[in-house]
Amino acid sequence: MLDLDEYFTTESLLQDQTEAASEEFNHVLQTTGGRISSSVISLSIKLSEYPDQDFPISDYSSYKDDVWLLEFPTGSNPVKINFRKEDTKYNGLKRALLYYVIPDFCAFGNIRSYATTRSYNSTFNLFLSYIFQYNHLSPDDPSDIDCISPAILNDALDRAKNNQDTPSHYRDLFRIIRLWLSLSHQEAIPENYRLKINPISVDNKRRSKDVLNHFQGTLSTWLPFSEDELSKLIEYSLFWLEIALPELIKVRDYIDGLDLSNTSHAPFYSWAPNEEFERLTNITIDGINVMSSIRSFQKTSLQSHSKPYVYTWKNQYAVALDHVRNALFILVGLTVGMRAREIGQIMLDDIYKDKNDEYWINITRFKTTNDPNYQGETEVMPIPYFIGNCIDCFKHLKNLSNFNKEGYLFQSNKSRKVLNNFTSGQIKLITNEIRQFTGIERPHTHRFRKTVAEILINRSEKNIDLIRMLFGHESYAMTLKYIARNPFMVNAIAEAIEVHFTEDFHEVVRNIRDESYSGKLAERIANTMISIPEKFVGKQLKLQIMNYVSHMLSSGEIWFIHRSALGSYCIYSGEIEKDDLLPCLLEKDNLGTSLTPDVNNCQLDCQYCVVLEKSRKAISDNINFYHCVLESTDNIGQKAEAMIRKKLAANEKHLETLDMNHHKVKKALKMEVVQL
Repeated sequence: MLDLDEYFTTESLLQDQTEAASEEFNHVLQTTGGRISSSVISLSIKLSEYPDQDFPISDYSSYKDDVWLLEFPTGSNPVKINFRKEDTKYNGLKRALLYYVIPDFCAFGNIRSYATTRSYNSTFNLFLSYIFQYNHLSPDDPSDIDCISPAILNDALDRAKNNQDTPSHYRDLFRIIRLWLSLSHQEAIPENYRLKINPISVDNKRRSKDVLNHFQGTLSTWLPFSEDELSKLIEYSLFWLEIALPELIKVRDYIDGLDLSNTSHAPFYSWAPNEEFERLTNITIDGINVMSSIRSFQKTSLQSHSKPYVYTWKNQYAVALDHVRNALFILVGLTVGMRAREIGQIMLDDIYKDKNDEYWINITRFKTTNDPNYQGETEVMPIPYFIGNCIDCFKHLKNLSNFNKEGYLFQSNKSRKVLNNFTSGQIKLITNEIRQFTGIERPHTHRFRKTVAEILINRSEKNIDLIRMLFGHESYAMTLKYIARNPFMVNAIAEAIEVHFTEDFHEVVRNIRDESYSGKLAERIANTMISIPEKFVGKQLKLQIMNYVSHMLSSGEIWFIHRSALGSYCIYSGEIEKDDLLPCLLEKDNLGTSLTPDVNNCQLDCQYCVVLEKSRKAISDNINFYHCVLESTDNIGQKAEAMIRKKLAANEKHLETLDMNHHKVKKALKMEVVQL
């Protein structure tokens, strides 16, 4: 089992969270402010040209429509923006602001997905509530807009910040206010909707830093790729690795056989147009240009009795190599889950195949340290066979002319600069290309491992098939055991579990430590607390969750934790087999293929049931009820009586254990109650 203490510290985990939040928040800043591009036609100009507001905002809708349909409704949830038919006073401002977050008309940054438009649509009602409804203002009354001062906007932001129930309100309100301020200041929206205040009075460094700090502590930084985004990433990757890569190998071997000079361009010369060279170095598949060469005629060469036809191919070959690199970056990100600072240090020689035909990768991991001489520590981790084989093919492609360069796996093949150190800037160039060719916004490295972690804990059959394909495993359990050897993926899964189940898990930990408990799993957690109490308080709790998850993954198991109707908790790990059902599933019909516990039918005699102090009254009521049934029923059948007595015994056992374990952990630790 991995000891995650050896790989991560609370400082490194906090650094990961900070980096993820910074990347997401930078996207907020880039898409809500700055100078509007000269290519963007101002909405104010369009409205002056079309006073009836009858101009298209998509292939399916006009600006004046009550519903903006932004994409063809092929799926169950097409992107559309609804405007109010009855209370229309909010529609004008909504149209003016949301117009600029449609990809075709975005004023700032590089919005490429309707998902961003959808998110602003969801945020608009929040915006109305905090600013207009709270202050009894109407957005269709210019005098009310003129009343909006920096104090009103800052007060709205402060109230959103103090909303403990929905921490994301602060970030969401800030971004739409910032967009409104930016568009108003540059006169991009109609005058009657413009704010007449200095943007800096609200949108300043102090406020931005405060929003970022608040954002770091919310679940909003957990942003795995959506199913549609993941589909686009996989489609792009598999095209270049399964379809284009074999054809590029043919090009590489053909060019290598020509023994071209190892100059910067390595041109191919010919006395006449060379049909073979053109045929073998120009590849188009499914309408996508995979590789091409460029022919030119040099008259001066003919006059000097040299071959006049010159073919250049290296630039186009470098572009193709970078597509393959991008595809590998996606799959390595999904299956290995490294952080940006680790993934950038991978060299071509760090991936190798052992005698058992298995692929491995050397990873230099970095811990937070003040030691200026610290160079990281190298670990060996497994990678899926398909990816390892594709990397071998990629090495073969690069072993031509001078494409090996400095030996970094993910360095640019187009750039001619010497790369002495792979920095975050190079990672950003890769993710920018992925965004360009897939249309996915914010393809940051942390989102890749979070996506696989999300799939693994949700376990839908469709997504599990994708996991099997990525890792090349026949079963879910095989994938979990494989991942158990990778601390980066264990970290991601632990974080996914914390995001989805943090409240329930902390409730269990609090009660076991400070009150009482009953159940086999509760007993195991209590014993661990007593042996290493320092790991169940504050930030150390997350590391302990990670170690617990690592243990389960190494057994091919994953975690399920939910509160039941009784107030107890179901903590289950593993896969449920139909020939070994849990008590809660025994009487159910139509179970399906992906089985999970039924918390609405929790049975106290189940070994995965954790009973806490707050369940005491419900259990006492159950005991009284079962006694009454047994005493008042004369003709009860033997089967029914046996079932009732079994339930009675389970309830009495839990009640007895709650009494016995009251303050057991607290007394053993000789500690006061500490808030998590």
